Amino acid sequence: MKKFFLGLEDELLMVTETRNDHDSTSHLKGTQPTDLVVNHQNRNQIFCGTYGNGLWKSEDGGESWFAIGQVNNYHEPNKGKGIKSAYITSLAIDDTDGTLYVGTEPSELYYSQDGGLTFTEFKAIQNLPSKPFWQFPPRPYTNHVQSIAPSYSNNKGLNVAIEFGAFIYTTDFGQTWNDRPFLSPKDTHTLLAHSLAPGRLYAACGDGFLDSSSAYAESENDGKVWKYMSKGLEAHPYLYSMAIDPENPDDRFVSASESPMKAHFKDDEKHKRYSTIYRKIDEEPWKEISENLPVNGSFIYELATDITESGVVYAFNNHGLFRLKIENYKWERIEIEWKEKYMTQHPSFLVVTSV
Repeated sequence: MKKFFLGLEDELLMVTETRNDHDSTSHLKGTQPTDLVVNHQNRNQIFCGTYGNGLWKSEDGGESWFAIGQVNNYHEPNKGKGIKSAYITSLAIDDTDGTLYVGTEPSELYYSQDGGLTFTEFKAIQNLPSKPFWQFPPRPYTNHVQSIAPSYSNNKGLNVAIEFGAFIYTTDFGQTWNDRPFLSPKDTHTLLAHSLAPGRLYAACGDGFLDSSSAYAESENDGKVWKYMSKGLEAHPYLYSMAIDPENPDDRFVSASESPMKAHFKDDEKHKRYSTIYRKIDEEPWKEISENLPVNGSFIYELATDITESGVVYAFNNHGLFRLKIENYKWERIEIEWKEKYMTQHPSFLVVTSV
């Protein structure tokens, strides 16, 4: 059986599969959840970031939550510990040792090796040459850590995407950082690594909005050298979320739209939302796979796989939750309670685990 975590604008929706149905419960109301990670060494331990309401932790599989990472108590002086920003924008957990990584707005990067009891900042990223050029287009006065991918080829390696402006990486656990390798993406929305392809990085990019040939990129050496592989995405070159089959690192899925306006904006006469999903197998061009999937009026899809299940991909946006069994090549709706208010909310993440 599955458990789904759906990030909505005003709540975390947890959907648990039962023998005959699905049970839905709402959590963290009013916090604007932004990202969520499950510790696969202990699936009851889950972390959820929020935009403006800090970092939260569950120790019972998502049934209850408590805030963590605070800098200091109200009546104590600031000791410089904890997470300084309440605006959490990205999370990741290292599968090998359980290290938790936290990215914020403005761009700061932290890690915890004790399950979130204490946090340490990677301060060296503040001195990177590209930092003065980091700028998030909707709020050009700021920027944020958009995506984090621990390396599978180097236990001290960490790969990070800043929106907008840079891909950065470290090979020595943050003692030194490498800034914007030649031809690396500048607007990576989702950065992934795969345990069966150590050293490979996958980047679903917003760069394609200005140049369709830059929509998707991969690196075979943890970001030192990048290759763009965007053929087939010309009609929808703005990419956002991504998923990879857990048993096949050459089977990739991305959510795509024509532009950020059609992916993220509210529907009006000027901008009509339209989002779809593409698949790339091996070296073949990308192909759109949207049969039975609502595309008109759709915010950009969030994608996910369950690491214990090959051949199945899940997608979620304002129209609901969907499943693709790859052998059938068409989507089916997962029947869960879907409230009218969800139809106008932008999705922020989808995480799927086995119960």
